[in-house]
Amino acid sequence: MYTQDPIAALINSAVEWMHPFIPWLTPELFRLIGGTLLGLIALILLIVALRLLFRPTPRNTASIRTSIPRILQKRGVVLDVLASQKANRISVRCVITSASSTKIKCEIIDHLENIQAGKDETVTCMFAPFKTREGKVNSFTAKLLESERSGRKADRLILSGPTGYAMAPRRKHIRKRVADQQFVRVKLWIEDLAVSDIAFEDAIPQIGVNSFSKDGPDQGANGVINISDRGLGLSILNKLIPEICAEDSPVVINLFMFNFREKTFKPYWYAGTVRSMKAGRPGFTRIGIEFDAVAHPDRETGKLSWNAL
Repeated sequence: MYTQDPIAALINSAVEWMHPFIPWLTPELFRLIGGTLLGLIALILLIVALRLLFRPTPRNTASIRTSIPRILQKRGVVLDVLASQKANRISVRCVITSASSTKIKCEIIDHLENIQAGKDETVTCMFAPFKTREGKVNSFTAKLLESERSGRKADRLILSGPTGYAMAPRRKHIRKRVADQQFVRVKLWIEDLAVSDIAFEDAIPQIGVNSFSKDGPDQGANGVINISDRGLGLSILNKLIPEICAEDSPVVINLFMFNFREKTFKPYWYAGTVRSMKAGRPGFTRIGIEFDAVAHPDRETGKLSWNAL
């Protein structure tokens, strides 16, 4: 007896059983369909086996801690180191010069303010979003081993290996660093808009940046560090800061920005609050101001019309 006889008999029995439902099914067509299905199943099993065979070994936590800083170092990605865990302000910008599982060395390329964290305290480092198997991340936390103040070099930071990764929200209002001071001017008064009777349009400012002020040529050393939609940072010569200027002081600001299309300076009026005063470069103080009101000159009277932000 040939081995195909039982198989042929089984096929014929199956075709006869399905004939009431599929009258056009023949034994030859049944063999063709069965062979095709078996071929597809074999192909699927082969693909699954190849994926299992060549699947990379899952990375553990230790490998993640060293791989991301090393990739950031290789790509030359700039890190934004926040001033503290509570303050969402950038203190320094740096690039990684060496990275290991226990230590990350960074070279400071831009110093905005001193890092508030002390030795062995946690700092947050922000960078451009980076894809990992666990999802996107744009920051890591690490211990501050050596800062620009406590270390041997003023342009270097030393951090521990990353202690955690996250996709942290960036600043809602992005700061734009002012690279060329000749295109921006500032007049500032330490005055409360609600009670002041000063005609600011014609008044001499208490603090000036590239503007005529009571301090004369000395104000030429002042500068604008950065600007956003809701505030600005100033670098002011210590001796030019009025005694009444302190954190939480109300201010009125006349900001002039150069419009390249119109080839002229356009004025903008803001009222705000001094949010921070920190030591900057030697002899200067960094003043951070948050805007809370904006004004537009009235077309008929020329007087300022204020609106809350």
